[in-house]
Amino acid sequence: MKPVRALTLSSVLAALSVLLLFLGSLLDVLDLAAVMVASFFVTLVLIECRGIWCWLLYIVVSVLSFLLLPGRFVTLEYVFFGGIWPILKYWLEKLPRLPSFLLKLLVGNALAAAAAWLGLRFFGLEVPASVWMKVLTVVLWEVVFLLFDVLLTRLIVLWCVKYRARFRRLFR
Repeated sequence: MKPVRALTLSSVLAALSVLLLFLGSLLDVLDLAAVMVASFFVTLVLIECRGIWCWLLYIVVSVLSFLLLPGRFVTLEYVFFGGIWPILKYWLEKLPRLPSFLLKLLVGNALAAAAAWLGLRFFGLEVPASVWMKVLTVVLWEVVFLLFDVLLTRLIVLWCVKYRARFRRLFR
């Protein structure tokens, strides 16, 4: 894709991402869903524009969401999970299947731990009081993470098979 078109696509998707994250920060129930949709925008830029454009989109949305959004938790979710994950997924899936799966689990848990630590340390998130709630939180994170990874893979396949040709005709 030509640089001007890549810039245009990245800019529009950055604005949509910040808007989605803003809506997710207003309604706490939608924060993770907004982050996941915004991460699909990073995936689209990665597929269509290649190169540095996905990194630029990730950085711009991260900085703007930190500066503009009222809730900081959705920003942490985007910076440490949704925004960076499609880029890491792209590189990790170039490995053989088993090492790729294990590294994805390791990296996903490391990103979640970093977000949790920052949230606890600087943004006032609270730790569940009982041990079983802590275990339940970790187990739920694993389930959400694995479902998100599978869903993102399916959306990538759907985009490439069904919608990419239509999109390319639009951006000739």
